[in-house]
Amino acid sequence: MMRNMKIDSIYYSPHQVASFFSISKDTLLYYDRIGLFSPVKRKKNGYRCYSASQLNELDTILTLRDLGVSIASIKETIGSISTPSFLSLLEDEERSIRGRIDECNALLDVVSTIRQSINAAAEAEKGRLYTAGFREQSIIRFPIRNSGTDSTSDEAWQEAYRDMIASADCKAIMTMGSIVHLDEAREHLGAICREVYATYAHPSDSSIPAGRYAFMYFQGSLDHLAEFYRMFFEALDSSHFVPIGDIYEELTISSIVTRDEKEHVTRLIVRIG
Repeated sequence: MMRNMKIDSIYYSPHQVASFFSISKDTLLYYDRIGLFSPVKRKKNGYRCYSASQLNELDTILTLRDLGVSIASIKETIGSISTPSFLSLLEDEERSIRGRIDECNALLDVVSTIRQSINAAAEAEKGRLYTAGFREQSIIRFPIRNSGTDSTSDEAWQEAYRDMIASADCKAIMTMGSIVHLDEAREHLGAICREVYATYAHPSDSSIPAGRYAFMYFQGSLDHLAEFYRMFFEALDSSHFVPIGDIYEELTISSIVTRDEKEHVTRLIVRIG
């Protein structure tokens, strides 16, 4: 006898339907109010009744909602449901999900790179000269408008930094710092910076070229920057390395990571011949 019972002869209250799908009764009321999903009938006392056959429709609505499909799109599709329209909706959502996955993977790469950079800076022996082969790295850069001839002011550096950030995708920035011309680095020991830069996860017009590089980590405030440069050049000269091109002054562990300046770490990087 039960096998011959029509499914539409089975009715559920809003409380029961809400409990089936772990949603609130308010959600059902909202869907009814906007014409998305309404009870199949109402009793004389005003109680709403949902048929068993409607459960599949609600399941579809909630699945599409969880996939990120807007309520407006769901309403439009459900209102004129057909196999082609439903497949089209799923295809659109599949493209959207794949796009979000790509975006999350790219962001994951940035976060992983930043974490590795900070770990390397924290664990490295400070004041020791390291060498390594670098792959080409995309960077963004912005000129510093220096007003003096013997030093770069904090205001000028910050202004260039703000301009760079305003023109970039902040989610793609990994490390940042200053670009110092080699001849000025020797003469002024890092007092003059010509550009701010940031390593960048997206392709860009500028890059740190591939090659062999020497680098050294220094811990402490940038008030000791001249000492950092002096030690760096002494180590390069004693190792008979010939520096080529600009010096990249990377703020590996800065105020973004810790407020304690004693824990800040600066890395000086230069290509060697």
